[in-house]
Amino acid sequence: MLRIGSSVAFQPTKSLTSVWKLENIDDDIIDEDDILDDEDKAKPDSSSLKVCGTTGKRKACKDCTCGLAQELSEAKLDLKDQKSSCGNCYLGDAFRCGSCPYLGMPAFKTGEKVLIQETQLISDN
Repeated sequence: MLRIGSSVAFQPTKSLTSVWKLENIDDDIIDEDDILDDEDKAKPDSSSLKVCGTTGKRKACKDCTCGLAQELSEAKLDLKDQKSSCGNCYLGDAFRCGSCPYLGMPAFKTGEKVLIQETQLISDN
């Protein structure tokens, strides 16, 4: 028992081992050579590219009958039919829905004609 005013020698406990043992692991570094295969680095063969059957060019001719003109026209986006589903597009990004064609553009007045670039209509997916 200890009495008031008495002293006792302090005996430290055994040295504690660190709870956190971190080892220098290089697993978080990705080897650049493992990302791309030889197939990814190869350029596409010119024979695999779409060409017009009559002219042999990658652009469809005026009276195209091979279907390249139709395929290219389907790829174009119809800018005239872009409409808002919520009707709040003119208020700004805070009021626009996620699929709004005006997303990222400044607010505008109701009825004002706003031109949308084709690059803004292409999905990021």
